[in-house]
Amino acid sequence: MTSIVSNLVTPQPEIGDVAVVRKRLLVVDDHPAVRAGLRELLSDVVDFDVVAAVESAEAAMTVAEQEPLDVAVVDYQLRGRNGLWLSRKLKRLPDPPAVLIYSAYTDGVLAAAVVVAEADGIVSKGRLGSDLAAAIRAVAAGHRRLPMLPPRLAETLRRRLDPQEQAIFGLLLAGIEPREIATTLGLPAAELESRLWEMLRRLEAPPG
Repeated sequence: MTSIVSNLVTPQPEIGDVAVVRKRLLVVDDHPAVRAGLRELLSDVVDFDVVAAVESAEAAMTVAEQEPLDVAVVDYQLRGRNGLWLSRKLKRLPDPPAVLIYSAYTDGVLAAAVVVAEADGIVSKGRLGSDLAAAIRAVAAGHRRLPMLPPRLAETLRRRLDPQEQAIFGLLLAGIEPREIATTLGLPAAELESRLWEMLRRLEAPPG
């Protein structure tokens, strides 16, 4: 199997005399070679600091609860809990990092599931490292890197989500925080959380 990290080319920004603010990264991938390759290559970028590279969602949460992070680069397909479960858990931390889902599968229903998981972006493992680096910098700066939802996905959503869930999804897609969504729709916070987990369960695509 050709390693995906062979495609990585991570250009370093020009720094001149300006001090570089390094973005603290967490890498989560259950494939040892990919994980090691990502850690090595991202560590070589002048404005990235890879705090840890771990193999599971549980290990990632342990790190995130102890270390300040700017961005978590998370594989979708992990052993045990997957990357979308991890994204929702990371977003419940007092100071949550941006979450970038890094997956071999980035279109279709997974794109919708990523929105419900409150991830900030998704990047294909088939893209060049320059794309990954750019996406990391974008989500660290508060921008979102989510794909346009194709027309066929709209039909999928209509089949899988009830009207209130469609409203929740639309507000998430617009970047509205869950707390504000609960207020807008008149839902108790606990009920919204339960609905989001159920929506995620129904929207998740097969691993890619």
